[in-house]
Amino acid sequence: MGPPCPRGRLLRMKRSARSKAILMIAYTNYRTDPRVMRAAVAAARAGYDVDFIALRRPGDPPEEVIDGVRVLHLNQARYRGGGALRYMLSYLEFFLRSLVKAARLHLRKRYVAVHVNNMPDFLVFCALAPKLMGAKVLLDIHDPMPNTFASKFKSGESGLFFRALLWQEKLSAAFADQVLTVHEPVKQYVLVKQHGLAPQAIEVVANFPDDELFALQEPQQPDGRLRLAYHGTILERNGLRNAMQALARMRHRDRVAVRIIGEGDFSEPLRALIQSLDLASVVEFDNRMYPLSEMPARLSDCNLGLVPLQISSITKYVLPLKLLEYLALGMPSITVRNTAIGYYFGEEDCLYYDPEDPESLRLLLDRLAESPDLLAHYQQRARALRDKFLWSREKQKYLALLDKLASPEGRSLDR
Repeated sequence: MGPPCPRGRLLRMKRSARSKAILMIAYTNYRTDPRVMRAAVAAARAGYDVDFIALRRPGDPPEEVIDGVRVLHLNQARYRGGGALRYMLSYLEFFLRSLVKAARLHLRKRYVAVHVNNMPDFLVFCALAPKLMGAKVLLDIHDPMPNTFASKFKSGESGLFFRALLWQEKLSAAFADQVLTVHEPVKQYVLVKQHGLAPQAIEVVANFPDDELFALQEPQQPDGRLRLAYHGTILERNGLRNAMQALARMRHRDRVAVRIIGEGDFSEPLRALIQSLDLASVVEFDNRMYPLSEMPARLSDCNLGLVPLQISSITKYVLPLKLLEYLALGMPSITVRNTAIGYYFGEEDCLYYDPEDPESLRLLLDRLAESPDLLAHYQQRARALRDKFLWSREKQKYLALLDKLASPEGRSLDR
């Protein structure tokens, strides 16, 4: 017989790579973090032996297997608060715990790759021991850390703190064999143009929803009511204050119900705002994070997504995952037109309002309450757009990159 064909060699290479172990690390609660779960489950289903180091919530066991992924919960809870120093101390504690854990695990498992998710960026150095012993390292930048902290703590983008965060981001990216990020605008406008990272070192694996979990729902019959959904992290920069003020001024408030599900630094101010604006009969605030697998059922009776934002140096480039999850379910969304949303969506794809003018949101809500046909039109548009934003396509890009890192033929990446 002649030599095997190139395709045969490629298939054998992938089978060999996927019989190997990889480690993933994130300062997150695993069950409620969509991006890390999608990547971990995709790798496990492709044949990799996947370990994942994460935070521990009350009730979490030290170790469990979820959809083929071995999740190792460190004895540390997530910090939520308003202090930059407290955040950094919490990050540092998780870093030190993960550094030791990763080294010990690697001695037993001999990982071929370590996938580290930010924030913080410097968490990538937890992979020091595996890297010194031959493992390849991915740094997955979900949120640009310098901009996120500048926005959250109003410290500006020219001070010492911002420059220090930029420096640690560059060091972290240089340490990694490959950098990933969540969409093209973040890569082009923030990481490359503003922060100066090398474009050839960065791959985009878009943060699109799991279309198996967020399956297309049957369209609801118009009944004259708006049932809005907001789920995820409760942060002031996500625009919920303006949204509540707009709801309070509506003429047709009796035709609206809003369900907010999530937790975060803005939870208590939001609860107080709902009470002070007399919105308790309109807004249901379920102040907790549910496992991702439960979310489609909890959103099933809603017909419109609420995705407000306050435009800042960081939210300018945010493509909210909740917007895409609503789209996957067949729901349109009320949102703003920032750089990232404008990159992926046209003028007629979402229901836009002006984030600088809360009255524009009130007018839009009243218009929708008065016109069921308008809502039906945007529901049809959402269903037509859905297939452009699915994880099933991005998953193949991620697995191809993982195979390249893990296989002997592809262990050296051009940076």
